Amino acid sequence: MKRLFVAIHIRPSEKLTDAIRKIKDNLSDNQIKWVNEDLLHITLKFMGETPDKEVDKIIYSLKESVAGVSSFGFQIAGFGYFGNSKFPRVLWLGIDAPDTLQILYLNIQRALENYGPVEKNELFKPHLTIGRVKNFKSVTTLFELEAEYADTVFQNVMVKEIILYESFLRPEGPVHKVLKIVILE
Repeated sequence: MKRLFVAIHIRPSEKLTDAIRKIKDNLSDNQIKWVNEDLLHITLKFMGETPDKEVDKIIYSLKESVAGVSSFGFQIAGFGYFGNSKFPRVLWLGIDAPDTLQILYLNIQRALENYGPVEKNELFKPHLTIGRVKNFKSVTTLFELEAEYADTVFQNVMVKEIILYESFLRPEGPVHKVLKIVILE
């Protein structure tokens, strides 16, 4: 069995890295599991535990799902959270998503619908997870950071490929192994 997901890898710019470090510093009195900057990504499909024999079928379906999708760009901008302000669950940076990202997401969801959990029939809300909250007490600081970064563009990203990853969960954090890179047209 392999724990699989499909994603767009983000290579952070200096501005993005600096912003994440500032957010970490400002929220250091909270218990937050921060995402390693080398592992930043936008998940397009989480499949979870998948039989090894299915990997070739998944790769084929993935290639088919992106046929005709050209390279595209987007911006990483703004800061927010999922959950409520008293107990946020996930801290994220926003994605200014073009229609192409929505189309890519839907194509992949349809192509891989037999793998992993069924996605809710909602519009894809792309985001870049930077931390998962275990215990939180700085609500005021959270609001201040949200306001400070509301209109900030951290990075422009050009998407030329999507990646099928295998993920290994370790006590020190996840490890991602690239299984297949699929190039967009």
